[in-house]
Amino acid sequence: MFLCVGRVPSRALPFLVILYLLTLPAWSATSNYAMQMDKASSSLLLDIAAAGNRLVAVGERGHILYSTDSGNSWIQAKVPTSAMLTRVFFFSPELGWAVGHDGNVLFSRDGGVNWELQRDGVTEQAKINEVSAGRAKEQVAALRDKLAIVDPQEKDNLLLELEGAEYALDDARITLDAPVFPPPLMDVWFANEQQGWASGAYGTLLHTSNGGRQWQDWSHKVGDPDLLHFNGVVGGPDGTLYLASEWGTIFRSSTGGESWEAVASGYEGSFFGLLLSPTTGSLFAYGLRGTVYRSRDTGLNWSPLKSAVGDSLFGAHAAGNGELIFVGSGGTVTRSVDDGDNFTALIQAMRQGVYGIAPAGDGRYMLTGEGGSRLLGGDGEVVRE
Repeated sequence: MFLCVGRVPSRALPFLVILYLLTLPAWSATSNYAMQMDKASSSLLLDIAAAGNRLVAVGERGHILYSTDSGNSWIQAKVPTSAMLTRVFFFSPELGWAVGHDGNVLFSRDGGVNWELQRDGVTEQAKINEVSAGRAKEQVAALRDKLAIVDPQEKDNLLLELEGAEYALDDARITLDAPVFPPPLMDVWFANEQQGWASGAYGTLLHTSNGGRQWQDWSHKVGDPDLLHFNGVVGGPDGTLYLASEWGTIFRSSTGGESWEAVASGYEGSFFGLLLSPTTGSLFAYGLRGTVYRSRDTGLNWSPLKSAVGDSLFGAHAAGNGELIFVGSGGTVTRSVDDGDNFTALIQAMRQGVYGIAPAGDGRYMLTGEGGSRLLGGDGEVVRE
């Protein structure tokens, strides 16, 4: 959902919540439940999803809240983590997943009322670090063996490759000796009840083929030597998978995530999410400074759109009637009813950041962000704070 910053200041968001994403300690959340708070519904809520007739929102301190009356009232769920949660996804009215800091994945089988910790990211990251070090060691050994028999004309190139592999091995060994740092997860998407993907910071990609009972690290399958953040993941009806990343890059896979290609959109900034229109099949990537790009050929080619706003966009929703709504910092809400050809900015009196959006019935939408939730009417005006 969000870009984790800290490497290149010029790409950092002017937004303290994002900086917060990489500053929390990586403690195991196995027995650390979210604190029950009277004002949890007015805390920072980073995403929201519809689970049938129920709305489910997630956010800071491991807060998960659900509403059965279109957001008139909220109930805080008991959640086995106090780490920030960044995204929630429901495949059906019953089955849902939430992801966030510490690389945690939570699962609900009853529409968001009860949650279990499917993946303790600290424990799993320690295993991933061991595997990565072993893979790096094998790569160095293979290159050294090849160097002994290679044609002299190819030796210089192989030496450069070996140098890079040795650097990667040294880096992996340093990681093993350091405290475990599980990258925050930024998005989660399921194709069906069993097949799912979660993406996150520093090139993190996880995959499950059994409904999240086990998650495998598929980061090495993407081919991301720069460790770009994967801020969004989504799949199309034809099985193609997409990752929204930095530097205007969209990664796409037509092999179920087994292999990926990096597609340059023509944009040089960061994308924070992806949206697929169920009516037109168009794919939208959105991010910094109101940027929205569209692809009408399964992510192969991209064109910039005029979103009518200049603030960064962090969430989006595509309705069955073709309506597209994007939300972002400074209370930004912008809407299109013609597949992105034209947008209308919906000016809000409340300038608090909006990070999530979900349908709330009768053409209305529930927005979540700074200060909790607010209801957006069909006319684009906030009807309830």
